[in-house]
Amino acid sequence: MTKEIQWPDAPCKKCGFSDSWEVRRCINLGGHETYLFCCTECGERTQHFVFKKVAKAAQKKGLVIRDIPPAYNKKRPRCEVCGADGAERHHWAPYALFGSDADHWPQSFLCTSCHRRWHDVVTPTISAQRGLG
Repeated sequence: MTKEIQWPDAPCKKCGFSDSWEVRRCINLGGHETYLFCCTECGERTQHFVFKKVAKAAQKKGLVIRDIPPAYNKKRPRCEVCGADGAERHHWAPYALFGSDADHWPQSFLCTSCHRRWHDVVTPTISAQRGLG
């Protein structure tokens, strides 16, 4: 059984328009396929994401998901451990433990492999529970 999309129930923080959201697909700078909510009125991106499996299931049922570019045009970062191209931002204070306060702690870029390895060693139970990797 696949979960349904939990649509935002608050108005857009930028334009105040409500009840007009869409899911868009973005390949982020780390090379990951992400699905996020965007306001259909002004295009503002939210920080709320849809699990890939849920988005794909909704797409099969007819939901149109358009592609959007990463939020900023920068050179793809390199992994600070192994030097691989296309690293993603890693929060050293995991969101699962620190919530939004995680953004106030140090961050760096890790490739998918190094990022997964860090979580497997340092936060294995959180990674398994939250689907982190």
